[in-house]
Amino acid sequence: MHELKITPPPTPDTGRDRRLARLGALDPRPELLSFGPDRIEAALVEWVSARGEPAYRVGQIVDWVYRRRVEGWEAMTTLPKGLRETLAGAFRFPSIALEELRRSEDGTEKVLWTLLDGEAIESVMIPSDDRDTFCVSSQAGCALACAFCATGMFGYRRNLTVGEIVDQVRRLQKSREDVGHGANVVFMGMGEPLLNWENLRVALALLVDERYLDVGARRITVSTVGVPDKIVALGDEFPQIRLAVSLHAAIDELRDRIVPINRRHPLRQLLAACRLWCEATGKRMTFEYLHLPGVNDRPEDVAALAHAVEGLSVQVNLMRYNPIPGADFRRPSVTETERFRDKLRREIGAPVTIRRSRGLDIEGACGQLRLARGGTAVRRGGADA
Repeated sequence: MHELKITPPPTPDTGRDRRLARLGALDPRPELLSFGPDRIEAALVEWVSARGEPAYRVGQIVDWVYRRRVEGWEAMTTLPKGLRETLAGAFRFPSIALEELRRSEDGTEKVLWTLLDGEAIESVMIPSDDRDTFCVSSQAGCALACAFCATGMFGYRRNLTVGEIVDQVRRLQKSREDVGHGANVVFMGMGEPLLNWENLRVALALLVDERYLDVGARRITVSTVGVPDKIVALGDEFPQIRLAVSLHAAIDELRDRIVPINRRHPLRQLLAACRLWCEATGKRMTFEYLHLPGVNDRPEDVAALAHAVEGLSVQVNLMRYNPIPGADFRRPSVTETERFRDKLRREIGAPVTIRRSRGLDIEGACGQLRLARGGTAVRRGGADA
């Protein structure tokens, strides 16, 4: 186990954490999808045994939940009606409800989900010929207030439960079961996943377990703006899962402004954690870099990025800024970003790619759909889906 000496990351205050605790008051039933691997079967074995039901009912329930991915107890037609009604009274299932679905001309789908307490989160499905990509949320809102991000405009509401995380993947899998191929899962939706570490780690265990969501660890990426101790923990506990760090600037003074968590965890801490992650996993990581023309593409930015990647197994993924009306930043042209890519390729000694923009016509960037549905903004900005 690696150890990194750092200042602990910011955590929501007690008052805001009460929002999560209040879910139990709204619905005291245990949330079925929040049971981690093996715990779900142990809980159901105890429950069916206490009611004199045969043991094979447990396998039936798990099959309906994770293989057939049904959206409610009433769909479990191999179970007696009375048992379905009793289960509905005992366990909360599912964890999220579909509020709105938008489809882009390019095939991208943006989903707005509502939660038990009325909070709203987003997921994005990006199709491809061989494997889809699901971008999922880990928090309702976000406390980190990155200058370019629509989600940060809402502020932090609460962490998502394990069930609210995995149900996004489960429901997206169900919606795409007719295409005949699997999906990559990226924690690049609303929220900072590594600030919801305890729930994230259980969700990841369910995602990689072939008995449940069966995504495959190599098909999962956790994207973070930089929580160093949890980056190290991720590498130690899930060495096959991929890491993407939203870097966006390699100069502390600039990153302090556009990614405020850098004030608490400056680049020296973040890059040290990235090196430990690479050592633990033997994998190449990704630096996500949102191209903000005239802000983070200057010669000094290129030189700083070249220094940052030294000694790291890393590729740089350039994204074009996806604006919202009134944005503080300008969206670069394709030509501008291609020129910036070419300059980086010459100077930094690491692979550099450009992420294709998707879902621009459906407010595809993180938090934009929720913002359109009534969120309160204090800044304007976004990153491409």
